[in-house]
Amino acid sequence: MSTMLSKRWKTVEGKVLSDPTTAIREALVGQRAVYVGTDSQQDGRRTQFVTVIVIHEPTKGGRAFYTVETVDRIKSLRERLLKEVWLSVQLAIDISPYINEESLLEVHVDANPNVKFKSSAYVKELTSLVVSQGFNAVLKPEAWAAMHVADHVVKSKVIGR
Repeated sequence: MSTMLSKRWKTVEGKVLSDPTTAIREALVGQRAVYVGTDSQQDGRRTQFVTVIVIHEPTKGGRAFYTVETVDRIKSLRERLLKEVWLSVQLAIDISPYINEESLLEVHVDANPNVKFKSSAYVKELTSLVVSQGFNAVLKPEAWAAMHVADHVVKSKVIGR
């Protein structure tokens, strides 16, 4: 069975991790705050998903890693958002055995509860998916791992290198 950690991972600076499982496990040692999130972008006939893990050690800074998955274009907003959240949940499941019990683990969901936004129609379903797997769900505007880190990577020229 393939896990999120078996995919190709890079640092936010674009350096490929030769052994992502070991690199991420080492970064998770000790008391850390861990945030995961996914964002997507459509272009032409494909949808690209970027899943990030941000590991923060209080007073010492943080590290961020990402992986990219490209699929045929997903036309449905609901389906695309569900895929984003499921990729984040999969990563949270994969890394949870390596996280200290006192550490914080949050899944950041790229959906806005404000009814002005189309994604608001799916907030309850998306949040339920995260919570049903035992994780804390964070929505926009506090979901910065998905909203800013993954969004930055998915829109930058780093993808595809």
